Amino acid sequence: MLCLKCGNEIKDNEQICSHCGYNKDTISNTDNPFGVRNQGIYNPNPVDKEAVAERLEHQKEFKELVEIYIGPKCYNFQKGSFSWCAFLLGPLYFLYRKLYAVGIILMFMIGGIDFFFTALSPDGAYISKNIEMLSNLRGVSIYFIIKIVVLLVFQLFLGITFKKFYYNECIERVGKIKQKNPDLGFNQLTQLVKEKGGTNILAPILAVIIPIILIVLLLIITVYLIGAALF
Repeated sequence: MLCLKCGNEIKDNEQICSHCGYNKDTISNTDNPFGVRNQGIYNPNPVDKEAVAERLEHQKEFKELVEIYIGPKCYNFQKGSFSWCAFLLGPLYFLYRKLYAVGIILMFMIGGIDFFFTALSPDGAYISKNIEMLSNLRGVSIYFIIKIVVLLVFQLFLGITFKKFYYNECIERVGKIKQKNPDLGFNQLTQLVKEKGGTNILAPILAVIIPIILIVLLLIITVYLIGAALF
């Protein structure tokens, strides 16, 4: 049913509108000086039913556009539960979901954490160079353990917050698309939202491959320079 005051949709068993606070069962003395109980007949502020219907239709279309922007299984993101993909893949999953700026920032943050603990550790912040120490916890740098714990907490934070963050981000982006294209019909908006939203598998692949290529090139250049210096 619709609220008699603001026109928003409310549940049949709700007594008070969650949007405007209007009580559908009782009304104030100002609105009803005779103290008559509101049984759904009395309406102190008549609602334009056409306007309400139009607003509800817009809300429905907007929700559909958000779902199209997210793509398959969009209902998972509305729940706001834990995201195992964000926890396990971290920034790579942000890039996959076309959150490029956030993904790049997170990659730099993880790199910064790794560099910070590497700089602190006297032995390089990694498991000791001696392979035999791999099975000995005393051979593991305390800085390495702290770094793993910090990164684990960081990944847990991403897993807990991703779905809610991503869903709100999609709502904001769809709103901007509609605002920039006020003359487009629903079908045209749907097509545009499909192009802007969804996923991009190429982004996380490049994020993995490019650093590997750079490292290989750096090693090749280093070996070449060392060989040139020796011979």
